[in-house]
Amino acid sequence: MKIYTKAELIEKLKEITKMGWIPNARHGNQGGIGNTLEDLLGIKENNLPIPNAAE
Repeated sequence: MKIYTKAELIEKLKEITKMGWIPNARHGNQGGIGNTLEDLLGIKENNLPIPNAAE
């Protein structure tokens, strides 16, 4: 699993933004949008109700 610094995370989110429209990769899943973002970031799904970032 990738661990991002704040600067790396911002840069990765900018890269994802440049991809344009990204369809939900988890149809029928109420948290599908968040799961899709986790997939794009390479973050392992944990379903814990806490942030994935330290800041």
